[in-house]
Amino acid sequence: MNASGGATSASDCTDADATSAGVADLDAAVEHWQEHGWVLVDGLVPTADIDHAVEELWDLYPRPEEFHGGDPAHRERFVGTSFNQGHRFPKADDEGPAFRSKQFLGHILFPYKSPRLNRLQVHPSVIGFARRAMGTADIRIYQARIWGKYTGVTNYEQPFHQDRNHNVVPDRLEPGWWNLEGFLYLSDVEDDVAPTEIAGGPGDPTLPYEGPPDGERISAAGRRGSYLAYRPDVWHRGVNLTRPGGSRFLMSASFKPGGADWIGYDNVQPVSTARPWSSFAATCTPDELALFGAPLPGHPYWTAELVDALERRYPGIDAAPWRNALS
Repeated sequence: MNASGGATSASDCTDADATSAGVADLDAAVEHWQEHGWVLVDGLVPTADIDHAVEELWDLYPRPEEFHGGDPAHRERFVGTSFNQGHRFPKADDEGPAFRSKQFLGHILFPYKSPRLNRLQVHPSVIGFARRAMGTADIRIYQARIWGKYTGVTNYEQPFHQDRNHNVVPDRLEPGWWNLEGFLYLSDVEDDVAPTEIAGGPGDPTLPYEGPPDGERISAAGRRGSYLAYRPDVWHRGVNLTRPGGSRFLMSASFKPGGADWIGYDNVQPVSTARPWSSFAATCTPDELALFGAPLPGHPYWTAELVDALERRYPGIDAAPWRNALS
């Protein structure tokens, strides 16, 4: 804990505290995630790349000053255009940690009506870190969405929990089987705008689900462009937004090994004929499309006729890698 008795900030900790590693030392960040199950990679994506994409965020969400300006139309826009995951929880008091349905407002699923945010979803720095941490180049994006929060919508304080609802079987917490959950910070996530809180301290690896470990409660506060990566055995929770007029925006980018059909959350197949996905797919390399399950060039799936169909489906795509790999 810090001197004021609050949660320790990840940026205030050292490796000896088993907390965080900065972008200046990605080897240490990878090692920390593999050993402790989570890491905040400070400034993984350049601020300029975040700011360029966030210019289009306000096509999806009210600007904070609009939302807090008193016009109910902006609150209605937030509620009406975001995706509530449909969680239903028992009615809880306004105070204290609890799961509340309104905590899960503010989700907008990928692909977005924003070319820049769509490209940010496959930013090479995030993809590269996930591959290194998971120890394999063959990975898939299985959760992709933006999550916006505003002060006053609800009390966002949650109990500590694990995200075991990403897997239909028990998680295999070993190299080669890991999935990596992650949040890319689209805004500065300071201590009064709801940074995720991690339950630090040693846990029992033989009983990973037996309650949060005793130890520090670590605030994963960070600047925009930082990436919080964690595994499903990590105990964590949301905390409340307390800043007057505050807001917080994240991009969820979570990964699983290729072929791990038992892990999942979001998928793009239902919207793969809609314009946002088609426009995004036309900009993708084979490696980027493979993150969503598309077979790579050289795979026996591809024929000359199917490569022709790929070009018709996604006008402007560079199909040369698929065509050149035909046997």
